[in-house]
Amino acid sequence: MLRRSFATLVFAFLFAAPAFAQQLQRQIPAPAPTPGKVKIEWLGHEFYRLTSPNGVVVLTSPWLGNPDGPVPKESLARTDFILVPNAHNDDMGNPEEVHLVSGATVFAPGPLGRWLIAEKGLKQESFRRAAAGDLVELKGVKFKMGPNQHDNTLANGADGGPAASFFVTFENGFTVFYNGHSTLMADLALYAQLYQPDVAILGLTNSAQEFAMVAKLMSTNNPKLKQVIPSHQRPNATSGSCRS
Repeated sequence: MLRRSFATLVFAFLFAAPAFAQQLQRQIPAPAPTPGKVKIEWLGHEFYRLTSPNGVVVLTSPWLGNPDGPVPKESLARTDFILVPNAHNDDMGNPEEVHLVSGATVFAPGPLGRWLIAEKGLKQESFRRAAAGDLVELKGVKFKMGPNQHDNTLANGADGGPAASFFVTFENGFTVFYNGHSTLMADLALYAQLYQPDVAILGLTNSAQEFAMVAKLMSTNNPKLKQVIPSHQRPNATSGSCRS
């Protein structure tokens, strides 16, 4: 029953009216840890805030002006880490702006990270490379970088490096997978078997069959997977409102 209720809540958020999303952005509270649990909050499009039991805050693709309701950057001052899978405007968001108000560490593919430093003011010491196979542990949270074959072309036309996906394991062992955009890759089954995500936040693609297959890959030899949260695309989105 709890699982069904959570799924209903997630879909309610995903299909909420723009008016509700705008109301949400005006009332975003400071992150508050829940003892023993990881808190997952949807802030629009594929922008999520994950708060660990000890209060460590991880953001995904923080697109402040996302079409589901602008998010004031001041409300994100309590942020520790930002996950950027690729350079598309909706998948990258505005990590440099959130970094400036929070001092958060930004995980991004190598060339994309160097572009954020050179062109957007990201501090060198606050950048960590996100390349498939990398494993980093900071503040008690483990970040395992996985593969992602989505395009990663920078705004200037240069190659931003191989796109990334993320397995985030919190202090209590709870693991969230995030990929921004669900390109179909058989290697995901191997990663899922090893890193056993409890929740997978998967970017919807234009192919329902491919999305379903990615979800299936994440459950391969992974009995821990409890929830798949669809993200990235939304009903009635204005044409051209996001680059995908």
